[in-house]
Amino acid sequence: MNEERNMPELRTAEQIRWDTLRPYLLDPREDYPEPYHLLEYKGVPFSKIGGLGAMSGQKKNGKSFVITQLIAAIVGDGCERVRQFLPGLAVPERTIEYLGHKPKALYIDTEMEKLSSAKVLRRVHWLCGVDMNQPFPEDRFSVLWLKNMPKEENVKAYMKRWDLIRMAIDAIQPDVVFIDGIRDLLSSINDEQQGTLILDELGSMAEDRRMCIWNALHQNPARKNDDDDAKMRGWIGTELGNKVSDTLVSIKSKTQNGVTFTVKQQDARDKDLDDWKFEITDDVGSLGVPRIISSGTNLSSKSKEQPECDDPRMIREWIETAKERFKWPLTRTQIKKSVFGEIGGVKNDGRQQANLQAALNLGYLEESTIKAGNGSYMLQPVEDMPF
Repeated sequence: MNEERNMPELRTAEQIRWDTLRPYLLDPREDYPEPYHLLEYKGVPFSKIGGLGAMSGQKKNGKSFVITQLIAAIVGDGCERVRQFLPGLAVPERTIEYLGHKPKALYIDTEMEKLSSAKVLRRVHWLCGVDMNQPFPEDRFSVLWLKNMPKEENVKAYMKRWDLIRMAIDAIQPDVVFIDGIRDLLSSINDEQQGTLILDELGSMAEDRRMCIWNALHQNPARKNDDDDAKMRGWIGTELGNKVSDTLVSIKSKTQNGVTFTVKQQDARDKDLDDWKFEITDDVGSLGVPRIISSGTNLSSKSKEQPECDDPRMIREWIETAKERFKWPLTRTQIKKSVFGEIGGVKNDGRQQANLQAALNLGYLEESTIKAGNGSYMLQPVEDMPF
């Protein structure tokens, strides 16, 4: 007796094509959530989870100091030094809820000497209030030094670095990775095949593992001193710029008050960040730690009308003098005219406002309990000024 068999229905070529395409087609009925970010500056999010970022600038222009700021803001849990030295930088609250844990960071250095890499580690520890000679609590911050690779037969240094990076990501499972710099993962900065493979794998890892991967790469030599829109070096730089969600550029400036650095967002897929300016302080002796001293849109502009902030030490001295000379609290207008105008000799209103904002960022001034006529609270010097 022949039994009837249940044979699978044969699919047509058209059905096979649609089954293959369906996972890649967007469905207008589906809810696509807003992305999460590991960082925000003055409330504007950046460093997208699942994406790539680029850190660039001319050589010796402070890229590692910018990375230090970002890492400290991510793993510092909003501690006192992070708030004082890095005002405006923070992890969005919704991101902590999304991750379900405190974020972990991995810094990978392929360029600098071991001492310089160790200084990055200790700067982050100090900013976060962690013993500089002890591991970071809960292994939330790790540094991998890959500059000098031991020679192995038939294994190139750049290949060994890439293997160790993948191994470290598997072992540490970070939420953010900083590769300083990506050029040393290639035999040539213009190797299209290697560059494509590296960037594709970095992008896949970022998305699959819910993390952000930042890549530091030098810019081409500037055509002129103020050329802050120079492109990143080589084929890898061009392609990296096409794939990242954010590109931050560090620009070094020398003034009569010393050296400062401006961080500018050169490219962004979301809302643009304001620029911020920082200096390197001697609060920890020769270690040197970055401190944000001013913030605002287009700080790197060369416009003659653009306000510049004076040295924070001068701002502190002017406020110390004003503590004895005036009856506090004062309104913001009174502070601009009396403290920065009369005592500091700053006559330009834009510069007065920039100095006032810097004093607030640095923690030299705080709100009092007395309101001014316009409804905002008046300001007074803190009892013990930081720095």
